[in-house]
Amino acid sequence: MTGKSQIADRIAARGASRSAAAAAVDAVLGEITAALAAGERVTLTGFGTFEAAGRAARTARNPRTGQTLEVAATTVARFHPGATLRARVAGEPGTPLEAVADLDTLRGLAAPEPTQVGAPAPAKPAGVPSVKAAVATEKSKAKAKAKKADVKKRADAAKKADAKKRADSKKADAKKAEAKKAAAKKAQAKKTTSSGKGKTKKK
Repeated sequence: MTGKSQIADRIAARGASRSAAAAAVDAVLGEITAALAAGERVTLTGFGTFEAAGRAARTARNPRTGQTLEVAATTVARFHPGATLRARVAGEPGTPLEAVADLDTLRGLAAPEPTQVGAPAPAKPAGVPSVKAAVATEKSKAKAKAKKADVKKRADAAKKADAKKRADSKKADAKKAEAKKAAAKKAQAKKTTSSGKGKTKKK
């Protein structure tokens, strides 16, 4: 049985890298699938035509139980083989399928090959910072943010301490004023009492 993996292996055997071949197979199948899902018709000359066709609702029968089932309308994918494919499958001579003409075009689909030891590093696009520079920038930003937060925290603490100090000072002043008022009231009462005693003795 031949699957995607085997097809990719056969393409790779012709000169393409394994990753490029697999990417090419996935790309072709993905484009065909997307086109069919969008209701488009895909024609590959000599190979065949793929199309999405509507299937009306129908009544089917379960071959095991004989029970009738109602099948809802749906859309199915259909494939019509081309003349070259039919002839090749039938074994007719002189009808080979076209091979991949330029395998170099597949190499661009693969991931970059690992850099060899001693080989020059690929040029970095202009304006793109290095990973080290980006990390340093992030650290600098985080440090500045932490410093700003610390300054704000200290300012808030100083503000609260100053407000508490003022409140305590006001309370102390209020207590002193109350004590002074009470002392004056006590002195006035004592003076009034002394004055009353003097008048009693004179009589």
